[in-house]
Parts: sequence; C-alpha cells; structure tokens
Amino acid sequence: MYIKKLTIWFFMLLSMVSTACSDIRDIVGGDTPDVPSEGVVLILKLPNFTKNTVATRATEQQINKLCVLCYDADDKYLGMSNITGADIKPNDDGTCKVKVKVVEGTATLHVVANATITESDAKDADGKNNLYNATREGNPKLTAPVCWGSVKVEDLLSGSTKVWLFRQFAKASVTKDSKLTNFEITGFRLFNTATKGTIATTELDNDVSLPSSVAYADEEDYSMGEHPFYETPAGKAYMIIRAKYDGGPDTYYKVEFLNNGTPTQMALLRNHHYQVKVTTVNHEGWATEDEAINNLSENRLTVEVVDDNPPIVNMIACKDYELGVCDKQTVKGNAGTATISFVTTKPDFKYNVKWNADWITGYKETKSVVLPTSAEHPSTGTLYTIDLTLTANCQSAAQSGIVTITSGDLSREVEIKQLGYDFRTDKNRIVQIRDLENKSSDLNQDDYFSWMDSKLQGISPAENQGRVRNDGLHFFVGKNQVYYLIPYIDKDDMTCNDPRVTVKLDSDKKFWEVRLANNSDESYNVNNYNRWISNEAFTIITITNARTKITVTYPVYHVGLFAQLTGKAATDYQLGKSKASGWYYYEMVNVVAKVTKKDGTTEYKPYYMLDRNLGATNNGYYSPSTTALKDNKGAIGGYFKISEATNSTDAKNNNDVVDALAIGNFKVCDNMCLQGLIDNNNDLAIEEETTHYGEKYNCLRITTRNRDIPEIFIPMSGYYEGKTDQDLVYKDSYHANLWTSSRLSDYQGFSSTSPEYGFWYLYLDAFGKSLNMSNYRFVSGSSGKNKGRYRAMPVRLVAE
Repeated sequence: MYIKKLTIWFFMLLSMVSTACSDIRDIVGGDTPDVPSEGVVLILKLPNFTKNTVATRATEQQINKLCVLCYDADDKYLGMSNITGADIKPNDDGTCKVKVKVVEGTATLHVVANATITESDAKDADGKNNLYNATREGNPKLTAPVCWGSVKVEDLLSGSTKVWLFRQFAKASVTKDSKLTNFEITGFRLFNTATKGTIATTELDNDVSLPSSVAYADEEDYSMGEHPFYETPAGKAYMIIRAKYDGGPDTYYKVEFLNNGTPTQMALLRNHHYQVKVTTVNHEGWATEDEAINNLSENRLTVEVVDDNPPIVNMIACKDYELGVCDKQTVKGNAGTATISFVTTKPDFKYNVKWNADWITGYKETKSVVLPTSAEHPSTGTLYTIDLTLTANCQSAAQSGIVTITSGDLSREVEIKQLGYDFRTDKNRIVQIRDLENKSSDLNQDDYFSWMDSKLQGISPAENQGRVRNDGLHFFVGKNQVYYLIPYIDKDDMTCNDPRVTVKLDSDKKFWEVRLANNSDESYNVNNYNRWISNEAFTIITITNARTKITVTYPVYHVGLFAQLTGKAATDYQLGKSKASGWYYYEMVNVVAKVTKKDGTTEYKPYYMLDRNLGATNNGYYSPSTTALKDNKGAIGGYFKISEATNSTDAKNNNDVVDALAIGNFKVCDNMCLQGLIDNNNDLAIEEETTHYGEKYNCLRITTRNRDIPEIFIPMSGYYEGKTDQDLVYKDSYHANLWTSSRLSDYQGFSSTSPEYGFWYLYLDAFGKSLNMSNYRFVSGSSGKNKGRYRAMPVRLVAE
C-alpha cells in the first residue's frame, strides 16, 4: 500500500521540562490510552505530494490545511483541532511538523486534509462519527486533494505507527502506443461518474463507498491530462475518446473500464489512477458522440486499463524487517511486460526475483522509492517496481506463473496471469455467421464478432450478471438455422470431438464450415431445447496452425438465441419515447409450473422461458427505490400493447400483436404458466433482498431448474397509458407488470357472447409483498368499443 497512500508519521514529543519516562505526571485518559496533556506533535511526510514521486507523476500537490478530529472508544465525537497552512512548518528533510491537542478520552484520531470540517460533518444526531456519511461534491482538485486517514491512540503511543491518507477521488488519463502514428487523440471525456463522495470510507481498496444518495453526471468537455472524479461503482462509468484516424476528422470511441483485459467491469476506487492506453486501432470511430454513447464499446479500438501501481496487499514480517508484495496481476496475451511492486524494510534493501514459467524471461527494475526516515526510524524501507519480460501467448487458453520475491529470510509470491490470444479480432480468422433470420442492412455477417460487439444487445458479461457469452459460436435453442464460416489457413489442424457439432472444410478449401449436427432433422431442429455449453473438459473446436504455432479454441453455446425486434413490434405495438429495437440476445432457462387441469387434477408442466423481458438489454433486476439498481432500466425491455382490436369480433379472435411479438416457438407467456409458477412452491415469488450498499428491496424472482442460472427476475416496470407517444402517462412505477396472452375468459368475468369479451387481458402485478394475477382492458372504451387510449406493459416469452 506504500505507493498508493499519503504517509503521515505520528510521533510523541514529550515536554522539554524535566521529562523522563518515569517522571511523566501530566497524563489524561481514564479507560482510554494515556496521552500527554500538552498534546502531540505530528510529523508529516508526504512523498506522494511531490513532483518526483511515483503516484503523482507530474502534478504538484499540497496540503493547505489540516483537521484532526477526536473520538472515544465508542466512536463518540469529542472535538477537533484545525491547523492552517501557516502552522504546518516544513523541515529540511521534507517533513512537516504540527502540534495538536488531544481531547481527554480520545481513542481514535481522524485526519482530514484540504477540507473545512463542520460539526455536522464530524458527528451525527447521536454524537457519533459522521465522517463516513459526510460528503463533498463539485470538481475534485488535483493540486489540493481532500484526503482522509485515521489512527488509534494506542497505536500512536507505540511510536512506530504510520497513518495512511487516502485521496477522496480517483483519476483517469489516456495515452497511446508509440507505434500508432496514424492515430491522434485530441481529448477524452468521462461519463456517468458519481457527483460526490464521502470524506471517509470503510472500504478502502475493496469497494466504493457511496453516499446515501448520489447522482451520476458527465464531464463537460474533452481535454487531455489527468481527470479527477469521485469513486464510482463497477458498470457505471465509461469514457469517450475523441481522435483522428488516418488523418481524418475527429471521431469517437467508447471505452469501458474493464479489469486487465477481462470482461469484468472495474469498480473505480478513490486514490487510484486508471491509465487507459490505446494499443491498437483498426478503424475510424463513430461519427458523432451520441452514436458512441448509444453503442457498446467494440473492437475497432483496443485498450489496456491499468492502475497507477499495484498496491501492496500481501505482507510478511519477522523480528527485524518486513516484506510486502502486490496482488495477482493479469495482462493480455500479447503483452510484453507485466508490472509488479514490492517493498522491503531489510536494512540492505537487497532482494531476489525467481519465477516458475518459461514464458517469463527476465525482469528490469524500473523504479525504486526510498521511504521516509526519521531519528526514530533510520531505515523504513524501499518500494520497488519491476517489469517482467514476457513471451506472447499464442494459445487461446490463459496461462499462469508464480513470481517469488525474496528479501533476507522472507518470501512472498505474486501470481501473473497472461490471457489467451484474442482470436476474435485476428484479421486472419474473421468468423462469419450465416442464415440469420430478419437480416437487416446494418448486419455485417462477414465479421461475426464485430457485429456481436456493436449490434447485438445483451450479450456482454455485464449484461448477463458476469456470465461470458460473447467469446464463442452460438447455435439457437428451439429452432436453429445459423451456421458459421471460419477462414482456413494452410497447415491448419482442426479437432472437433463432440457429436453435437460438425466441422468440415468447404469445397473451395477457404473456410471451415461449422454446423449444429442433425440440423436437417426437423424434429431435432424445431424442438431442440437442451442447454449445453462447451468447456475446458469438453473442447468443441480447436484449430492449431503448424506454421504460425497459434492454437484457437472456439467455445460453443447452445443456451439461447439472437432475435431482431423489427417492423410493427419495434414501432406501432410499443408505447414509450424510447422504443426497443434491433438485435437482442436471450438466454433460455427451464421452469416448471403446477397446472390445474379442467378436471380438477394437477400436473407439473415444464416451460422454456427466456431469461429477460422482450427487448431487455440485460437479465438483472431493476428497482427505482435503490441506489444500486435504479439505473438498471435496461432490464425492463419494451412496453408493448397486447392487442389493437377495434371491435368485438377482432378482440375475440385477432392475435396479430401477440403473434408479432413471438420469436419462433417462444410466445408471450400465458396465465397458466405464470399462475402455475406461483402455485409450484412459490417458484415465482417476492423476496426481500439487500444491495451491497445495505439497501433492502422487494425482488420478484423465478426459480429455474438450471444450476448455472438458478434464478431470473421480473423487474419493476409500471406501465404506459396513452394514444400516442406525445400524451403518455407513466403509472405504477414501483410495480412489476407483465402482460399475458390470456384473455379474461367467461368464467372469470365476461360471457363469451359479451361485447366486452376479448378486450380484457390477464396480467401479472407485483407491488410490495403483494403478487397477483389481475386483469385490465387493453384499451380505453366500453361496450366493445376501442377509444384509442392503450395500455402497454413488458412481456416475457416462453415455449412449451
């Protein structure tokens, strides 16, 4: 942790008037540790605030004022001392000295730099510590950052305690590989970062610490340099890079903060510096900023996102010295180096580096920072940063190695994980998808993975609760018609060891043709609802080229389908200013309903349900009442009418809307299915859940029969009512609603001869702890008339 925090050394300087350890009389304390009545002297050493230190690089930073707050053993506020810049005295050795009075009974000191602390910041209504809830907002200052740290008095009195001060904010910067001479970055802009942050945190390097209420906002303009921002949860913030490609005009590239080349979104933590490095560019970006914002990040531009320096997290100590190393490091397959940090307090500062992987070929020390010393601590250690030299990984599979750092008799290990070769963007292996239904003009079948990244909504790990689905070939459940073409390269050796897939070389010897086995068998093709995924133990397709020595493994998924919302389903049959349209990924799960038959007996009926609403971009949960989930509106999907019948005859018989919303055999869920899930031991039920911020909410979930997706959700949605998108009314925002395809039947309310029969549909309504199947007229009117004011809700599709 040395490199990432601002160190403050606290030392006890006793009064100069006839003092000796046995002669101290002016002691206060009671049941708390004893402290001198004349106060304590704080000797501050701030290595990360100077130009030449590792963490700040090029920005002069300073402390203008300091506030030291006192709390007792029960965390009750006792008082504070404010120190101005004039009272912070610099010493010749780079330290600063300040003297602070400590209130009687103090057990813990909290230190805040560069912020005016009020009584309401310091304590809550019960007089307890409120620094973890107190916030600061506005643009963070790089030159005088708000910082916080704490120390227990009993540790302070030991004479060897260090207190770490953390900046309240994070920062981001952008660079490019020096080889990219045809790519000029003209600025970048951060989007959707938190607008404020707490002064103190209990999370530190583990997770973000958000205020009880927080909004998210965008930076105003594009610029270079370091951009400070308040810490923001994973999956929220992103960056737009503005750049010129091949001498052309400014275009825009979207960049997500992904963890070391993996699909996992980073939580952006305070006191960290997130460095985005553009490593490859193969195309101009989006023509406008709005286009970049409204699309997923894609492979026309490749970046690496790394922290400023790996924090020291793994410490070991003996009687005389300590050794600490950074956490596991992950790098891309083509990375030539991996950076690790470690610190040793051994007096001679000597160390040794060994490794157990042949793809690690050497190392070079790139930085050493001598940690501050004092009369009491003549040797506090040295922080080292080294770059390991790596051989590129030409295989699809990742590989791991162990680096052992030894200093004296102490040793610590750091795992280095090198990701596999990224075959998705290999220009020699551009995979093509064939025979997608509803082909549109924007579909580029000749680059399957590029199309998946840029056009297929709901396929990224962030949109699938972390599950990876965008790294392989997908064959569709229910009815499959797609197949794939993988370029053949001379000296290829292909292996396929699964009878569910066939791979053969085409007649021109240009492509490997990959198909679902028995695809021509109609019974197999139409009713194929078995879920399966290739895995390491059962590799589906592997191609090794004898000339390039590159091995590519293609995972194969048979768990879901791609479908396009188009035509009236994307326009006339939806209400809302923002309508669902385009291509979507849906995954299938198995559910079982307890169905009561007409003769009164019951049976357990299996259904194949899609894991999200029609037109939803993810399969998570949405709740407007929670900070953690209120921005997940993509889980709702489209708001659909269920009928547009204009008279009694059509209302009874016309299913045009329901049919238009179907995807093959997957149709709008009926009442029997949803009611049967409720009746089957509450497989469809409301449960109280808690977000990682501690917020409680009611969650409507469905229990599945799949181990890898044990539950799916029906998000809160409410519904729309109106004639046109211009006169819409949004109602019941805290309700979870779904239309069913079931008309209110004669025994439930209307005779089949009534003019109203067919105008009323059953729907699911969940609010609070109440879950019901209710009914609603799909359009305003009475006596078999359509007055044109429709109700629109989400829908969920199932197959039997």
